[in-house]
Amino acid sequence: MTQLAAVERKLQVPESQVLWETYAARYAALQAQPLTAAEVRGWLAQWSALDAELADTGSKLSTHADLHTDDPAAQERFQTFVAQVMPPASRAGQALKEKLLAVPEYEPPADFALTYRRFRDEAALFREANVDLAVTHEAQKNRHSVLTGNQKVRLGGEEVTIPQARQRLDSPERAEREAAWRALAESNLEVAPDLDAVMLGLIETRRQLARNADQTNYRDFRWKELDRVDYTPADCLAFHEAVRDEVVPLTTRMMGEIAATLGLDSVRPWDYNRNNLLDPQGRESLRPFTTGAELEELAQQAFAGLDEGLAARFQQMREGGLLDLESRPGKMSHAYCQYFPTTNEPFVLMNVVGTAEDVRVLFHEVGHAFHGFYSGDAQPLVWNRWSPIEFVEIPSMAMEFLTLDHLGHALSPEDLHRYREKLLQGVVGFLPWAAQMDAFQHWLYAEAPEELSIEALDAKWLELDRTFHPFINWKGLDERIRAKGWHYYHIFQVPFYYIEYAMCYLAAVGVWRQARGDAGGALERYKASLRLGNASPVPELYRAAGVEFRFDQAHIRGLMTFLQEQLQG
Repeated sequence: MTQLAAVERKLQVPESQVLWETYAARYAALQAQPLTAAEVRGWLAQWSALDAELADTGSKLSTHADLHTDDPAAQERFQTFVAQVMPPASRAGQALKEKLLAVPEYEPPADFALTYRRFRDEAALFREANVDLAVTHEAQKNRHSVLTGNQKVRLGGEEVTIPQARQRLDSPERAEREAAWRALAESNLEVAPDLDAVMLGLIETRRQLARNADQTNYRDFRWKELDRVDYTPADCLAFHEAVRDEVVPLTTRMMGEIAATLGLDSVRPWDYNRNNLLDPQGRESLRPFTTGAELEELAQQAFAGLDEGLAARFQQMREGGLLDLESRPGKMSHAYCQYFPTTNEPFVLMNVVGTAEDVRVLFHEVGHAFHGFYSGDAQPLVWNRWSPIEFVEIPSMAMEFLTLDHLGHALSPEDLHRYREKLLQGVVGFLPWAAQMDAFQHWLYAEAPEELSIEALDAKWLELDRTFHPFINWKGLDERIRAKGWHYYHIFQVPFYYIEYAMCYLAAVGVWRQARGDAGGALERYKASLRLGNASPVPELYRAAGVEFRFDQAHIRGLMTFLQEQLQG
């Protein structure tokens, strides 16, 4: 069986599981069951198993649709599940939460206290009007997946996928980079009107979700929905200012030095890839592998050097149809880690083209997979797996750093030095982007006028881009291209989920700083923090990993100093 065939087999869903009738009687039985405080634990286990089964089906259908954005049948099957199963499931879940919250004299044990509080808050936020509106919201997001998944680029007389075109942005030849950038820009402008229309629909839907829940704006609604209790919007605004003041000057200086070394008159858009800055010596980008199978083997050996248990988990993914790495037409161009809770199995989707960035992204996504494995092993209740979103990127980002000392089999000492340098530069280059993404959404959902046009969105993005990326020279170029920078996966698919990447990147640097002096201890703390899952508050999870939950200006300044020292060393 080929690997793709194994993936397809893993994602198979029986027709019965796409029907609400398959689940309805069991939810009704849980609702009808008499419940005392002493009976809660057993009742929760039944509910957890049922929710896991439902989540399993949704995850597999969603992933299959992403692998086949050009297959109307795959899209329809997923949308049918969203429209016909998720609304009654949402209502049943609300009823069960209310039943649990009404149990007299029930005091949740420590390992369930946070989830109990979340259930209470979710129940308070629930509105019947939002059940059907959520179906509309999912359909709108799926439209974005279909549009971008089927996007093509004409480059050099051939048609290529988005990831294949982006690969050429790393060429040491400036003319080749510019050609790829212009081809991508042309492709993006072609799909822009359709994406603009999707976003206007999403904005109205999201505003209505907030109004239905008696929230002032969608930011307030999303804050509650995401259970953000450890920081405020004001803390995020302060983070934007800290990045502007501490990181943007550093990034500007770093890019200025690279441009000067290469003899460039200025940094044009095709000269800046925040994930892979130009090589000052003008060398070809690293190409550590050619095929997805080679990347798997590269990673397998790296994990074997890092930790036997992690290596075994990755081998399980390889053998179990839990990896789909190759880029191909009709496949969504993003990368992510999905999760199937009934079997405690993560699934990684990528679009690799042979770059060092692909290596980093694989370690990142498999770090997520390790989180799923370890939290699933330690936490029986499905709601207690993974973690709050402010921590969930630490397992992935820290894995990018923890594997650094275990790539000698794949990279020469010189190339490993380059890979390490790119990774550290990537943290610096990412923070202004993260601040810009977050700042745009704060404006969009809490400050923008009620009558909102696409032109206003474009203008705001331009304003922010000039603040956070002032070193890029756009003179003489079509400003429409720059203005559409907000046409990004997270803006459409997971609103307000982005600052967490910045929080966790800062923490991941802290984990790596520990590992420089105590590799074994840092790894054990890393795995211990994963096992805590979603049953511990954010600050406690950070402490378990050996770092602080901080993203203030002083903390950022200290970590930027550390990164500069490492880059110079």
